Amino acid sequence: MKNILQIILRYGKTPLFFAMAVLSAIVGLYSEAAYIIAAATTFFIFFKKPLNFAIVAVFIAIAFISSHFYIATDVNIYDNLISVKTGSGRIHFDKGVEINTGDLIVGTFKIKHKKPFFKPVFECKKIYGVYQVPVISNLLKLRNELSQNMFYLSGGKVYMAQALIFGDKSFLSNKTKDEYTVSGLAHLLAMSGMHVGIIVAIFMTVLYFINTKFRMIAAVFGLLSLTVLGAFSITVMRAAIFASVYMACYFFDIKPVSKRFTVFMASLFIIFSPSSITDISFLLSFGAVFGIVFLMDKGYGIIKSALIMGVAATLITAPLSLYVFGTTNHLSILSTVIMSPVIYVHILFAIMAAIIPSVATAPLTAVEEFSDFLSHIIYEATYFGFINKTIPSWLLILTVAFVFVTILSKYKWVSVLSLLVIFYPSPSPPDMIFPYLKGSSKGFIIFGENRNEVFFQGSYYSFKYNFMPIAARYGIKTFDYGQIRLFGGENLYLKIKEQGTEFTNLCVNKKTHPCDIIYHTRSNAVRKKDLNDANLIITTKSKLKDNKIISLYDSGTTIINDNRIFFENESNR
Repeated sequence: MKNILQIILRYGKTPLFFAMAVLSAIVGLYSEAAYIIAAATTFFIFFKKPLNFAIVAVFIAIAFISSHFYIATDVNIYDNLISVKTGSGRIHFDKGVEINTGDLIVGTFKIKHKKPFFKPVFECKKIYGVYQVPVISNLLKLRNELSQNMFYLSGGKVYMAQALIFGDKSFLSNKTKDEYTVSGLAHLLAMSGMHVGIIVAIFMTVLYFINTKFRMIAAVFGLLSLTVLGAFSITVMRAAIFASVYMACYFFDIKPVSKRFTVFMASLFIIFSPSSITDISFLLSFGAVFGIVFLMDKGYGIIKSALIMGVAATLITAPLSLYVFGTTNHLSILSTVIMSPVIYVHILFAIMAAIIPSVATAPLTAVEEFSDFLSHIIYEATYFGFINKTIPSWLLILTVAFVFVTILSKYKWVSVLSLLVIFYPSPSPPDMIFPYLKGSSKGFIIFGENRNEVFFQGSYYSFKYNFMPIAARYGIKTFDYGQIRLFGGENLYLKIKEQGTEFTNLCVNKKTHPCDIIYHTRSNAVRKKDLNDANLIITTKSKLKDNKIISLYDSGTTIINDNRIFFENESNR
């Protein structure tokens, strides 16, 4: 502990500044006025006069104004509302409001609903005006045109480059996204700090014949372009600001201490955007950079440095991913080393194709095909390392705290033990679980002594975001028996050893073998004569009422264990 305190004190006031920034953000979750006071106090304490007064004035102006101004980066019109995408989330408007991509929206907004760790959805309480900003509109229009041109000029063979340099995933297939997710490489498809780093690396290597300082200036302009063409994604903006400030320090012959600089910039991001402490993109980015900066030492070779960077970036991101998404793959440490050079070339040719499509489209197509081939090979080779489970919040906090403490000690490599979090035992499963799934999706899981069984039929979306978390809750990715049928997608997550529909003590739709339970996949399909076939009938909806019938619409997710029936409280119904 003494050693840790000495290290913290070595960085001066920066750790305390970070602590107060986090405290200000936490206070801001409950009171906006208290957040402004706490943040302003932090600036007064840690900055000297007259700089602190200037910073506080800028901060207060931003705090009061920023929440009333949004730039529309995408507009979707539905039957009952208009959904507008911005860099900070989505805003829902009533029909009748005319909003176009690139417009500046001024109004009063309130959070409509928010899922922990994800961008919120706002509703407009009062709109003061919608203003056209030609420059922004034209740039976003250019972004869309470039993205579409890449796809159509290549005959539909280029679909990944758009995600890498424009943040446009509309051309990506679900299969591609799922293979990257299972391999632990999903971060390569989402514009983030890594892409910003690659853009900087491209400018620093391609322009090798120019003075280093001027290469940095060119890189800053490249990051500015990336921010605009990335539709003002807050994730890209944060990473671009971080890299630009760091390069500006070197341009003006200021050599920042990487560790202190990382913590200081994170503190500023948290203070000016308190929602960052619950923003999964920020937490993953900061966690990865923190691990790399504090674990990496000078003098390592390229291969060793790449492996250490992979391990360091995983220390905090792995438990976060398990808690939020219920998936991780430690083999991504090696996969990232393999894929990173390919992504570098991919981004380089994507930039060239955006500038000179007639020349670069053909080689970009070849790079796309190779990337797709390699990612599929990695998916097949690393599936055994894919973990499908969730961890409790207390274990997440404990693991992250362990990483912070050990990585600051002289035994910093002990922090690698945090990767063992994947071995945390999942809770004992019940005998059967019947989740309430909206729409036409149906499914259940049977946990037996001899075999685990699964059944699902329905939409890809419902499977991935509603059914998969049920399996992750009990840490299972391979079933002994069952059937999964998806509409609009392919199952690349859960494996089934033997296909079939004769489940243990359960029949689907009708009695086909000895069973006490019948599960109906069609709503309102239960008839009186069906009551004689089983002791219990489970269906989504039923007009017929009887003690033998469980309607999931009325009861919510139903669990059977030791011949007892339990109902989960489905607040989202």
